[in-house]
Amino acid sequence: MMATCVRAKMLLREPGRSAWEENVAIDVKDGRIAHIDAKVQSSARHLLIPALADAHDHGRGLRCTAYGAIDQPLETWLPLLYEAPRTSGYLNTAISLCRLAHAGVAAVVSCHAVQDADNLHSELVEAARAANDVGMRLALVIPLRDRNPLVYGSVEKLLACLNPRDRSAVLERWAKPALAPKEQVDRVHEVAECCDSPLVNVQLGPLAPQWVSDELFECIAEDSARNGRRIHMHLLETRYQREWADAQYPQGLLRHLDALGILCERLTVAHGVWLRPDEMDLLAERRVIVSINTSSNLRLRSGLAPVREMLRRGVRLAVGIDGFSVDDDDDAGRELRLLRWLHDGPGFAHGIDLATLWRAATGVGAEAVTGRADAGALQPGMAADMIAVDWEALSYDAVESLADRTELLMARFGRRYVRDLWVAGRRVVENGAVVGIDEATTEAELLARARADASRIDHARPLALRLSSAIERFYSEGYHCARLEAPDSVQLSPQEN
Repeated sequence: MMATCVRAKMLLREPGRSAWEENVAIDVKDGRIAHIDAKVQSSARHLLIPALADAHDHGRGLRCTAYGAIDQPLETWLPLLYEAPRTSGYLNTAISLCRLAHAGVAAVVSCHAVQDADNLHSELVEAARAANDVGMRLALVIPLRDRNPLVYGSVEKLLACLNPRDRSAVLERWAKPALAPKEQVDRVHEVAECCDSPLVNVQLGPLAPQWVSDELFECIAEDSARNGRRIHMHLLETRYQREWADAQYPQGLLRHLDALGILCERLTVAHGVWLRPDEMDLLAERRVIVSINTSSNLRLRSGLAPVREMLRRGVRLAVGIDGFSVDDDDDAGRELRLLRWLHDGPGFAHGIDLATLWRAATGVGAEAVTGRADAGALQPGMAADMIAVDWEALSYDAVESLADRTELLMARFGRRYVRDLWVAGRRVVENGAVVGIDEATTEAELLARARADASRIDHARPLALRLSSAIERFYSEGYHCARLEAPDSVQLSPQEN
């Protein structure tokens, strides 16, 4: 269903930067906008705007709350993910992408949520197939890690917080030796050979500094520099990660990462809640993209990212939903409003302007997915990634001569107003329905498999809850602040954040 011409009552080429146009036709060729004709009579009553990009997510079709991984601090939340119900790489990714497509998202960075570490390759291949079937642009991030299983710091200190019986059970169930750095990076290439396509872009995924050794970081940096492959990782999401980093790298974590070659224009980092001004300056200098994940940071009690300070220092910002939106529905429009409200500043303080916000949510976010600067504006030569907004429904009560249409769009835009979505000129959503797959049947199969797998993990849930309590004690007593001289030799399995 490739478009050749899309007509609209109104066009906003770049929200916050361009003027509104009426009665337009957009000609599409080879997935790009070829020409825009103005003053073309059209019966279509919708508004065309650039499609959105989700610069940090995890492709969880089965939402965490559906299996009891309820909101709490990240460190104690993670054990509840270790035994998530298993479905399939295809089902999980497909339903996650469908939810985002309904919200007008065309491009997604997905840090793959591993279900079965022994079958990771097939999971990733299936995830890529789902993206191609739905028609979404997908950065498929392969998780890489080789230290600090379960907690940031000494596993022995954590085990001391558990009873003797639980100690061996935790290690047996959720920890195993890590692959060598080169083996992990080679696995990325093996997946890329099967999965890279015009829509899918496999990326290197060092999970976060607390989970990745210097040797693995160096291997990733060298590979990215040699092949141009993008890198995506979590960075300073929680206060405990900040405290751990300060203990381990008194000379500065970001300076250390820079010396390893990781900080570069090919890198996107997620969260950055606990970044300091000098670290923001370094990220800006290296042209690193920072994905802001407001809802997720609120729900997991991580805090608010210093967005205004990042902007002041020239950091390139994108927007991520992290599979953890404020209403658990992946509504990208609501995510933008929440980000704007929380970071506008008190009183008359200037916050994030509309043009910058929309640019972060479209062009910069899409660059985190594709590595290209060809999205975020509906102009000739740019990618034909577009949303048709039901403007009549959105603005039904507007007094036209008084209402600011751009502000009205910002105040109300959300998934219920997304009529159509095109990605590279292909219609992905038509009249509010995903057209590439049978969404209802796919979701029904996802839920059936998840419910059938519940009995497998029922007996492990009490152990996970006891582990979560031990982890709370570990951080509350400050064990993560003790300096370690050598990395741990085991790796978390099978679920990764």
